[in-house]
Amino acid sequence: MEQLNQEIGTRRDLVLYRLETARNDLKSARALFSIEDYKGANNRAYYSIFHAINAVHAVSGKAYKRHKDAVANFNKDYVKTSVFPREIGRKIG
Repeated sequence: MEQLNQEIGTRRDLVLYRLETARNDLKSARALFSIEDYKGANNRAYYSIFHAINAVHAVSGKAYKRHKDAVANFNKDYVKTSVFPREIGRKIG
């Protein structure tokens, strides 16, 4: 039982880390946008979404290195099953 609790804690830590990374990327995107660095802002916003999606995957113990795999499986596992609304899937695409 102790091992299970440790695994859940580790997974939770990973989720929180990925969410914090997503927040930091979004903060950077906003800062870059405010100085009209649109290419940089777009890049940071993209990574913010990628890290947020990977945080969701981490809840179930999944991980994807390639962006297209992370997005495709997010849509399959969470949008198609109505965990997240279809509008979210469209916006990510």
